[in-house]
Amino acid sequence: MRRPYSRRSFLRAAAMGATGLLLAACQPKIVEVTKVVKEVVKETVEVEKEKVVQQTVVVEKQKEVTKIVEKAITKAPVSGEMRIASINDASVNAVMDILLAGFGTRYPDVKTKIEYQVGDYSERMYTQAAAGNLPDVVWTANLFTLGFVTNGVLKDLMPFIEKDKEFNLDDIYPVILSEARIEGNTGLFYLPASLDVVTMYYNKTALKAVGADTPTANWTWDDFVTAGLKVIAEKDKDGNPKMWMLDKATWNWSATVHPWLVGYGGDVLDKAGKKSTWSSPESLAGLEAYTALWLKHKIAQPIAVDVGGTAFQLGRAVCYTHIAGLRKNFRDTIGDKFEWDCEMVPKMPDGKHRTGMGSYGFGVFTKAKLPDVAWDFIKYLDMATTQLIMAKNMAGIPLLKSLATDQRWLEQLTPPPTNNKCFVDAALDGVFSRTFPLDCGGFYTGVTSQTYVAALESVLREQKTVKEAFTECDAKIQACLNKAYGA
Repeated sequence: MRRPYSRRSFLRAAAMGATGLLLAACQPKIVEVTKVVKEVVKETVEVEKEKVVQQTVVVEKQKEVTKIVEKAITKAPVSGEMRIASINDASVNAVMDILLAGFGTRYPDVKTKIEYQVGDYSERMYTQAAAGNLPDVVWTANLFTLGFVTNGVLKDLMPFIEKDKEFNLDDIYPVILSEARIEGNTGLFYLPASLDVVTMYYNKTALKAVGADTPTANWTWDDFVTAGLKVIAEKDKDGNPKMWMLDKATWNWSATVHPWLVGYGGDVLDKAGKKSTWSSPESLAGLEAYTALWLKHKIAQPIAVDVGGTAFQLGRAVCYTHIAGLRKNFRDTIGDKFEWDCEMVPKMPDGKHRTGMGSYGFGVFTKAKLPDVAWDFIKYLDMATTQLIMAKNMAGIPLLKSLATDQRWLEQLTPPPTNNKCFVDAALDGVFSRTFPLDCGGFYTGVTSQTYVAALESVLREQKTVKEAFTECDAKIQACLNKAYGA
């Protein structure tokens, strides 16, 4: 069964949330970038930019006026064309505009060409990489990391980082960097755009109406269940809840499932990464607790029930677990139908707000014609000026620890939500991603994804017990691991 929120569908949903955020396409625009330094290099820079789709020349031309105040850095004269492979997505395009503006002040003689990719993105990247004609800069996401590295798409960025005095890797939350790494490899293969950690959206109006407490940072999953039982108490004429506590939208997303195993002391792999451990006693305990939201407490929307849209947005579910990228979409679709806010997911038995994440960003092609220039382009993504612009315009959550409590973005955001700080705080308990052999896929593709999703579905449809389903799950994944490692 296809997951309602694959990584690709997440990006589409995030794009909906970013509509009109920072830069409206084909219109004059002003982006203010302020950096406190001793020397003012440029006040106003006009950048005329061309965007190219595939090989079609000049499909969009626009002028931007960008105010930039930054430290003077002398660059050797460079000319030519730097190519960028990306997807045509509203949220990504908004971030791209910021990067292009900053890049243009340093490399005025370098032309940038964006090549929007159509069809199967990963296959196009593999094909172009094999032919040696992939663009210098590559848009990527966490589900592609292992495949892109294995197939020569992405260059290790650590050599650039180690010699770049401007760039401070230690200021980035490690948990989001894990999405751009591979276990057992010291490399970093792309820079993530935002601190996209999963948190919990909730309907304040509905909770108040049934006399339930609203979530706090100290909530446990027991508190969640207590509130949920009040929410489902009111039934329709057929005896079904008029509202559920939890929306089913992300029921089988690894970012919401994997943390339950970790929160109970388990994991999906052992420390060496060579043994599948979905059915270890600790992992089973976590899966039992997770599936109990449907089977025992019956406070989660059944996976077979369709309400004609997202239950949370329609006022049929109180809580929805996802990343900050959906804030703008929820503001637009919910309007004034009910009051809502965000909070970290409840605490697990280990006392942590265990949660997962998603990530997209940019990397450098292994055979880039202008590798140093490409690095200078993508590094702006994770520098304070860019992160602040994105945060102020709800295009992302700052992934720099130095900006976690910076009021320059926290005070600029108009509610809802009110509690934007929870998206940063959640990173402290984020669960690091695990790496499976390429032939076994991972959380989003291949044997691993198909097997754990099928196991979970069989439990929620009451066809198998948790122990039965995930013992079988381990056996299938282990067979793939044994083959991959020659065991």
